[in-house]
Amino acid sequence: MGKFSYKKVFLNYLVIFLATITLFGCSIGTSMRLNEISSFKGTIIPGLSSDPILIEKISSDLIKNEKEKTQLNLPLSLLNYQPSSYKVGAGDVLFIYVYGETERLSAALAKGAAINPVFEKIVRDDGSIFYPNAGILNVAGKTVEEIRLILTESLSNVLNNPQVDVSVSEFNSQKIIISGNFQKVGSVPITTVPKTLSEVIANANPYGQSGLRPIGDLTALKFSREGLTYDIDYEYLSRNSQIQNYIYLKSGDVIHMPDNSQSLVHVLGEATSPKSINLYRKNISLASALAQAQGLNQATSKGKDVYVLRQKDSRGKPRIFKSDISSPTGYLLAGDFMLQSEDIVFIGTAGVTSWSRFINQVLPFTDFINSSEDTNLIRN
Repeated sequence: MGKFSYKKVFLNYLVIFLATITLFGCSIGTSMRLNEISSFKGTIIPGLSSDPILIEKISSDLIKNEKEKTQLNLPLSLLNYQPSSYKVGAGDVLFIYVYGETERLSAALAKGAAINPVFEKIVRDDGSIFYPNAGILNVAGKTVEEIRLILTESLSNVLNNPQVDVSVSEFNSQKIIISGNFQKVGSVPITTVPKTLSEVIANANPYGQSGLRPIGDLTALKFSREGLTYDIDYEYLSRNSQIQNYIYLKSGDVIHMPDNSQSLVHVLGEATSPKSINLYRKNISLASALAQAQGLNQATSKGKDVYVLRQKDSRGKPRIFKSDISSPTGYLLAGDFMLQSEDIVFIGTAGVTSWSRFINQVLPFTDFINSSEDTNLIRN
């Protein structure tokens, strides 16, 4: 819902202020050398940015620069964590097997009967257990080997050279939480065998019964640990690396996969079949988006005026791109230019004001006529 509201605000600001044109060249261009001036299309949208929003031509250099900005948000703290031996906690069930002689047991306790060497003990809320002839033992925060040594020492008072084996039969004290659009959600116990991010996600089945496409948004997996939440593009990781196999999980971790109903690219204007495209990866090429909209309407479209409106880039700033796909070069560039979630692709109309047609299709009012003029801006 938050994404949708932001989009409406973005579009309203865009409509209202696209007619406001900055003409820096008229006032200061005459005092600058020609090689310091570059001609762009641009507009100011005060509600989104105090700086002019340039209409950037999609080129090979721009595509290269955008790819270099792509970052993989994978904090080192997640990679650096290495699990230690399992520590027993409240709620765990211990399986204790004792081999030993009974001669030294007092007659009052043994009464001539054989002693049952097997016990299952639930760790109490205070972290202790009671074991016959050993008394109350504090086991919380200890490994099974440490518990075995403590129990062996305690039983040595009544048994001759007791042989003790301790294991955990039920793991209940430490858990990972799986939530969201996985097929299997709930808690996953931490055990003596460390669990990795890839293992837990695979067992939770993010692809549903069909196994073809994720039923949620694997590009924006939410990983919460110790009060911090990280966005992880797990879909990208699963295709391009093995690093997810080395991210170990610990008690208290929460893995949430949001739905992808709002992970959309919108193709509007003079497409043959305007539509919203659901993304299953982080990005989709402009060419692929146009193809899914069945290309440009040959009767009404203007191939030189294909715009991409982006609400926020990697720095949180709005941007507008322009593509000319009236030539083979433009088609090739469109195949390399990557769209992201919530991008709006608008295909201009031959012979009429593009922004006016854009408004007619996107917003429920048509009173604004918008345009952008050539603007001379000094290079930074």
